Amino acid sequence: MARNQGRHLIARRTKIATALLGLSIAVGGLVVSTTTGDPERAAADEVDRSQFVDITRVRPNVDKPEPGRNASTGSFTVDCGRNENGHFNPDNFIAQPGVRNGAQHLHDYVGNLSTNADSDNDSLLGAGTTCRNGDESTYFWPVVRIDTAEEAEEQQGQERRQGDRNRQRNDRNQQDEAQLEEPDADNELAGNDGEIQRPAVVDITFKGNAREKVKEMPKFLRILYGDAKVSTNGPANARESWTCTGFENRLIKQYPICPEGSDVKRVHTFPSCLDGDNIDSENHRDHIKYPDENGECANGLTAVPELTISLTYEIPRQIQAAGQYKVDSFPEEDHNPFSDHDDFANVMSDRIMDRLVDCVNEGRQCRE
Repeated sequence: MARNQGRHLIARRTKIATALLGLSIAVGGLVVSTTTGDPERAAADEVDRSQFVDITRVRPNVDKPEPGRNASTGSFTVDCGRNENGHFNPDNFIAQPGVRNGAQHLHDYVGNLSTNADSDNDSLLGAGTTCRNGDESTYFWPVVRIDTAEEAEEQQGQERRQGDRNRQRNDRNQQDEAQLEEPDADNELAGNDGEIQRPAVVDITFKGNAREKVKEMPKFLRILYGDAKVSTNGPANARESWTCTGFENRLIKQYPICPEGSDVKRVHTFPSCLDGDNIDSENHRDHIKYPDENGECANGLTAVPELTISLTYEIPRQIQAAGQYKVDSFPEEDHNPFSDHDDFANVMSDRIMDRLVDCVNEGRQCRE
């Protein structure tokens, strides 16, 4: 069983009193670093309302390159469920191998059943999967929550966050792994509480390249999408991920407010131009890059199947308009929607990968 399988609901009442205590602690000089948690940091975690945008007021901004003569135009969709088995943990074996609770926010998993901080190539093989076709790859992203805390708590949280931000910027290099917090029985963490929203739709689709046929992904290839620490690292690797169903021709870095009949959607398209057969790099990014605006991989890089994970959430519109939903994040990100991210490690069998590549290169639409 994966760590922290269980209930989704969060005990909100128990957090309100803690928020009041947290405000007084903040005044006394609470310090939170970028890689460690603080057990005293509790519920001052509401989202800045300016981070919510009416999607109907956003102009289309998604441009897809026209396929060339040698394009690989097919698609291969894998059904791995919606995490019905409740596989959650705040680990990231790619970015922080061996560090339990190192992410400080909760991840939603589909695919490989065993994924946690201690995962490696050997442990992932044969561990079982939620994917119908037997794909043992691991796919994981931060959960989305609904948080309907009182306005008073929100105001206190805003005051406290401003003080925290200043201290975090001065102390973000401090590390104290002993302070990393284990989630409680309700899968809540300091600064990340609320009711977890299971996606209504999880779509995992691999596509081709606009200029060339794709090659097989090497087994155990690791790929990151987005940047969980955009406030620290800057926007270079962050991606605009948010939209609404029916408005996929526009992506924004804020949380969308969708019109009636439309649902909140996250779209995570991973890089797909690989440096040889390298499965990882020191910063987990240099071995694989995005194609250029024409869909072409840079010299020396080879096109591999392009993974897009799309997550759709049935969040009531009044919750959207009130700014009461949020993505889990590192404490210093304050649920910044631009910190949205996703992780993938390829553990497909050779047979599945061969079917995927053939389908994409032959221009077919396949589902397994």
